[in-house]
Amino acid sequence: MTESIEPLTNSQKLFLQRLLVEHVLTDERAKDLYQSIRTKFANVNNKNNDGDDDEDGEDEVDQGYMGDNLEHCLGIINASLMPAFNLEIGTVSLPPAYNPDDENNNNNNNDEDGGRKKSPALIKYHAIVNRSNDVVAKNYAAARSALGPHELAYFRKCLEKLVECGNEFLEGYQQRQQQGGKRRRNNTAPIVGCIGALNKMDLINLRTEMEGPHEGKLSIAQTEAALDIMESEGWLVPAAPPGEDDDDGNNDNDSDDSDNEDKPKKRKRKPSRKSLRGAYFGIGPRTFMELGEFLQNCGFPEERMPQSILHRN
Repeated sequence: MTESIEPLTNSQKLFLQRLLVEHVLTDERAKDLYQSIRTKFANVNNKNNDGDDDEDGEDEVDQGYMGDNLEHCLGIINASLMPAFNLEIGTVSLPPAYNPDDENNNNNNNDEDGGRKKSPALIKYHAIVNRSNDVVAKNYAAARSALGPHELAYFRKCLEKLVECGNEFLEGYQQRQQQGGKRRRNNTAPIVGCIGALNKMDLINLRTEMEGPHEGKLSIAQTEAALDIMESEGWLVPAAPPGEDDDDGNNDNDSDDSDNEDKPKKRKRKPSRKSLRGAYFGIGPRTFMELGEFLQNCGFPEERMPQSILHRN
């Protein structure tokens, strides 16, 4: 016997539509949207009080009902999405996307005593996730996207390179932690997610590495358009330029060094935020949600996979 699917209220449908349009919502943004919709529906009459009920009783449903809180609302929506479409709203916890204009984002990792660096606080991201048991889709990064077949092949190439870059950076970082002094060990990398980042131009140039039926199929303009889609849909996110997170560590070492001749050399290696602003990209939350198996097949460390949160009604 087929399981009956509870219809969503108008307010729940509106929340779902907004999430589909925006692709990914931070937990803060999702809570604001949830509260905004509740407030709007609280100012209208959401029930039919004329006494004329439909045969199925739909007139008795409060179309403004959103659940007790955001978590409850997500569980109610998933209870309808899963049996109907094998989709659900998924959540992962990751470091926040890089924003060079947000001083709090870039400077809130210092302890009050000594200014020591900490791992950045994790935030939740929500997105619609495909839960179908499609091994091909999961293992070969056939993402639900506006990307065409050549763009998807290029997307896979980007993920492979970002994972490789992240593993190399993590290996070098761990070596510096072991070889450096106490001050260097105070600089800590995020405990989850991919710390690899590539310049936009390097990503564009990956199109020349595509082989087989995809070789030479993407122009520079088409590749840039594909990158824009990847970012807007949450597959990729802005990332900090490599080495920027180590600036404070380098400055600490300079302060302990009595040889002033080394200081100009240190400054020369520091990247310029203005020149690199928005130029680097890393792996986004939707990729971790839907393509975790593909990332691990590329060599991404399992222990660095973000925590997935399920919402059940």
